[in-house]
Amino acid sequence: MTSANPPVSSKLIFTHGAGGTLTSPAIANFSNGFSRQLPVLCFRGNSNLGSRTKMFSTVISNQEAPTSLGGRSMGARAAVMAATDQTKHLVLVSYPLHTGKQVRDQILYNISPLVKVIFVSGDGDSMCDLPKLDEVRSRMKCQTWRVVVEAADHGMNVKPKKLTEAVGIMTGEVVAEWIKGNDDSRREGRIFCDEDGEVKWTGWQRAQEETPTSHTIAPNDKATVKSTRQTEATAKRPRSSTKSDHSENKSASKRARKSTDDVDKRDTMQDSVSGRTRAARRAQPN
Repeated sequence: MTSANPPVSSKLIFTHGAGGTLTSPAIANFSNGFSRQLPVLCFRGNSNLGSRTKMFSTVISNQEAPTSLGGRSMGARAAVMAATDQTKHLVLVSYPLHTGKQVRDQILYNISPLVKVIFVSGDGDSMCDLPKLDEVRSRMKCQTWRVVVEAADHGMNVKPKKLTEAVGIMTGEVVAEWIKGNDDSRREGRIFCDEDGEVKWTGWQRAQEETPTSHTIAPNDKATVKSTRQTEATAKRPRSSTKSDHSENKSASKRARKSTDDVDKRDTMQDSVSGRTRAARRAQPN
């Protein structure tokens, strides 16, 4: 008689986007950073939202009381839908809040008030407008935190490209530290690249706080970059009003939109196809 394997314990169960894999840079970098602080289990699924949600349930049943679920892009949506009464934390990386005129906010409003939610979004993510996200967060029943990654697109890519890995690792470390313990009064933070090419974390701040609070995450190897206090000058970052700078910023914005993670566009296509199918069914005579 063969006995069943005992459940294992992972602090976070995490999955990828609609067309990604476990080796996609955005997943690999985040998991690398997170696992330096806490254990994480990542699983692979197909691009069907319902199927991915069911896979969460299967993975959860083989874990010892998992309390944190998460994912990036479509995987983040599946994590929200798979949450159970035991779920305490939801980690939503690059949550695809909107595509065209469709806003994917209803499932966020259904999250239990007992769950704590953290959003990790690039300010160049064309699928998650930050002011819109602020509006949605204000209407959610649960407590929410947000990490904004400066100049990052939907795939958490930044320029220069060589800093993308360090940025992804930092997001994982910040989220792991948040799961260890969080301050209800400080729910906003930013990850940015300074003029010397270092990736830094501002620490958690109050919503309208101008001077960031220092918060350090100890580096474990060369791939990790130190987290220090952002200077007041960096926090305020005056914007140039010259014509040349305006043109440069406009071009950078266009490039960011074009570089949005192509694999996650399957999520958008899937929703469109599903919508057309439902419309066709309603049009058929009884």
